[in-house]
Amino acid sequence: MNLMELGAMGEFVGAIAVVATLIYLSVQIRQNTRSMDQGRKLALAQTYQIRADALQDMLVRAADSEHVAPIIIKLTETGYPQNISGLDELTTEELGRFRLWQIAQHAHWDNMFYQYQQGFIDEEYFQDTFKVRVARLAPTWQALGLIVSRGSFSKEIEKILARDG
Repeated sequence: MNLMELGAMGEFVGAIAVVATLIYLSVQIRQNTRSMDQGRKLALAQTYQIRADALQDMLVRAADSEHVAPIIIKLTETGYPQNISGLDELTTEELGRFRLWQIAQHAHWDNMFYQYQQGFIDEEYFQDTFKVRVARLAPTWQALGLIVSRGSFSKEIEKILARDG
C-alpha cells in the first residue's frame, strides 16, 4: 500500500467515524429531548397540583371563616357572583373583609395568568376555566377598585370582559 492508498483509506475511515458520530449525537439529542419533555410534563403536573391545592385551601378557609363565610352566603343569596349589587348591602366591615379576600383571589388569578404566559398552563385550561372564572370575578374586582395589576393581566381582563359583552 502506498501513501495515496493509505490517505484514501484514512479518509474513508474518517468519513465512517463522522457518520457514526452524527448517528450517536442524533440518538443522544432525541433522548435528551424526550427527557426534557417528560421533565416539562412533570413540572406542569406539579404546577397544576400546587395551584389546585392553593385554590382549594383558599376556598376552604373562606368557607370555614367565621368572618368571610357569612359574607359569601349573604352575597350568594343576592345572586353573586353574576349579580354584584349585593355588595351595596354589606356593612363597611363586611365590605372590607370581602375586599381583602378578593385581593387574594385577584392575586391568585394574576399568578395563574403569569403561569399561562410562561407556558405552565395549557391552552385548554386557559380557555375553558381561566377565562370563565376571571370573567365571573372581574366585575367584582372592578366594583371593589381592584383594577390595578400587572399590565398584561389588566389587558387580559379587558379582553375577556369585552368578549363576554
